[in-house]
Amino acid sequence: MTHMRDRLPHKGLEAWKWSDLRGVVGEAPIEGLEDRMKLRLWNYIDFSDGPQPAPRDDAMGQISSAFGGDAISYVVPEGAQPESPLELSQFSAGNVRIRVELKAGARLQVREGYGTTDGGFSNVEITYVVHDGAELDRIVTTAKDIDPGVLHVRAHVTLWNDAKFNQTQLTFGGKFTRLETRIACMGAVEVEMSGAYLLDGKRHADMTNYIDFAAPGSTVRDAVAGVVTDASRGVFQGKFHVRRPAQETDAEMRHDALMLSDRAKVNAKPELEIYADDVECAHGNTVGQLDESALFYMRQRGIPLGQARAMLLEAFVVARLGDDEAMAEQVRGWLEARA
Repeated sequence: MTHMRDRLPHKGLEAWKWSDLRGVVGEAPIEGLEDRMKLRLWNYIDFSDGPQPAPRDDAMGQISSAFGGDAISYVVPEGAQPESPLELSQFSAGNVRIRVELKAGARLQVREGYGTTDGGFSNVEITYVVHDGAELDRIVTTAKDIDPGVLHVRAHVTLWNDAKFNQTQLTFGGKFTRLETRIACMGAVEVEMSGAYLLDGKRHADMTNYIDFAAPGSTVRDAVAGVVTDASRGVFQGKFHVRRPAQETDAEMRHDALMLSDRAKVNAKPELEIYADDVECAHGNTVGQLDESALFYMRQRGIPLGQARAMLLEAFVVARLGDDEAMAEQVRGWLEARA
């Protein structure tokens, strides 16, 4: 009988060639959740649709289905706009499946917070369905002050006509961390995605984004920044798949990383696969070091080297995180500890 470990994604697969989950997990067992997770009560929870099936097209989806139990389902009624966000932050081990649906004209902010214990394994599959004219703000963070384990979070986002999707992600990595977002643009939609990773020690973080355009008229912006030091590794994979009907698509993707150590690694692969002929699509990627001339300029004006480096790095990263002050504070704390 095939061991569950043998079914895990590995570096022999193109989409996982820089994130060898099988090698990281080794012979450690993969256990399901023993107790059902209980999320904070929320005024707009609706379980009327019942459990929802999880994707079973690959190993991680199959594992979440086998060990995660029934999917937890949330529905935001048509036109509803809850004042408080939906908090998803209690998944530190095991497998879990979640489905969130926004009916037409609804608006919701979801804040996802993740952390794993040393040696822990957490596999989270989330499905978002955003109907006509609805808007979803998704904010994702991973803890920086805990023992790092193995974390895989994958979001499947389906956007219908005139829907809006805003996503901000910040990760400090772990033994293995992969944050994957897969978006299906089923109508003319607006998408704003930003993210940042800050890694030290031997931490690993993988940000993978795949956007599939099936209808004309969508606008997408995807920007990720990374900082790696010590012997850490950052991975960015982004792909725009523009199908033939998706004329007048306007999409831009960018990844920029700074390497602060000769032992650190960054692997990046932005891609365009376009079958429509009336589109504006672009991607860009840079990997480099801090600007020595800027450091020299700041030191000439009495700013200590450590503080100058921290200021430059903060400006580089925070610019990708919008106006989320909580994320900005986490970035400053990480930088100050290494100044």
